[in-house]
Amino acid sequence: MALSLPEAFLGTWQGVPTFSMLGPWETPFQLSISQIPTSLDYLFENELNFEGVDMGFQRFYVSSTPDPSIDNGILAGDLHYCGWLDKFTESSELTGSSPPRYNRFNLESQTENSLTFCYDSDDAGAMEISVNRFYKLNMNPFMEGCSRCDCANWTITHNPEEDTLKSFLQMSGGENHSHSKHLMVDLERVGPPPVHDETLVYGSGCDFTGKDRKPVEPVEVKKSGCPFLSQRLKVQEEKTKEVTEHCYIINKASDYHLTWSLSPVSSLLNVTISAPASSESTWVALGFRPKGRSYDETYAEKLTSKHTNFGMLGADIVVGSVGGGVRTMFAELYTGPPVVSTDLEINDESVKLTNDGRLEVSFSRPLVSGNLFKTYADENASIVSDDSDIIWAIGNDDNAGSCSYHDQNRGYRFIDWENPESHMDESMKC
Repeated sequence: MALSLPEAFLGTWQGVPTFSMLGPWETPFQLSISQIPTSLDYLFENELNFEGVDMGFQRFYVSSTPDPSIDNGILAGDLHYCGWLDKFTESSELTGSSPPRYNRFNLESQTENSLTFCYDSDDAGAMEISVNRFYKLNMNPFMEGCSRCDCANWTITHNPEEDTLKSFLQMSGGENHSHSKHLMVDLERVGPPPVHDETLVYGSGCDFTGKDRKPVEPVEVKKSGCPFLSQRLKVQEEKTKEVTEHCYIINKASDYHLTWSLSPVSSLLNVTISAPASSESTWVALGFRPKGRSYDETYAEKLTSKHTNFGMLGADIVVGSVGGGVRTMFAELYTGPPVVSTDLEINDESVKLTNDGRLEVSFSRPLVSGNLFKTYADENASIVSDDSDIIWAIGNDDNAGSCSYHDQNRGYRFIDWENPESHMDESMKC
């Protein structure tokens, strides 16, 4: 049975996200929905411009008719995703052209005005594919052990009276949390759908060569398990004993600043985090995950890995407030409050309200410390790693020890503590 979208869905849409896993988002987000004339398949595309930084783009191919000969069997309504992320990770990440996807979703339900897609966790073909750009394809960025809509679900709803779209993408949730919000955006129509030729069909792959003037060059996958074709942005430099201070605005909308210096001699990271304080109960937090982006399945058993990407699980957290001081915690849940923990060693901690109304928390920590090191004696638990990422949050806490819910004032990103210029845009500097 063929899939046919309502004509009203087709067009170019724009709006500012009301919720984003990157944190508050102030610049317009654009989504287009078009139909490929020859195949009648559909193509969803968006541009990722976060706080004025062009981070790349994404494509979502949606099949209109079944085809058992392509991609281990295609059903009408199957969706495959391919995309490019820049200035967010230590390398540009994208999918290649064969096979034509790395995550497949299926159409879960359709009404006159809405579509819902869910992650195809039962897609045995996807799990068995092994080509040079894949290493462990089952290490998807969803909570380990989830299935279908509990892993991820995407609902797009059209309001015919206002001619608007609402896009709501959810990921896995933790204990007592059915889902974790990923991206919510209300969209207004700003133009017609793009016009595509016959070269774009379901199964044509994810070759974006030319669109951003950056040719896609396949490279050999590292044994560490990175599953993407990569263009290395980072130039490996000889380590020196010089200590350089870096300062970046991790999120402009919430004005969250991260300042640090790394000393190879003492193997210490000296950190200051700050954000505007609405009251003395305001808290700011920073979480460290040495293996948060790892595709090594053994780390999933140690509460960290690519599975934790969009959640909190596996993070050693430092949180500070005027009322509660500086304390260390650990996120043992994918979503939900962290617990008090002394696994992460910190020294020289301080917290203060500055004259310009900012809460400023400072501390130092060893490069190797935290739950992964203390509990599992993992010698590769250094935060100076290609697999390292951070999570951050801001909140208000009347009970100084509870670290209350942060709503949308949180986010995550890869970080190279030694060479942040490899993935942080110049405009992000303090």
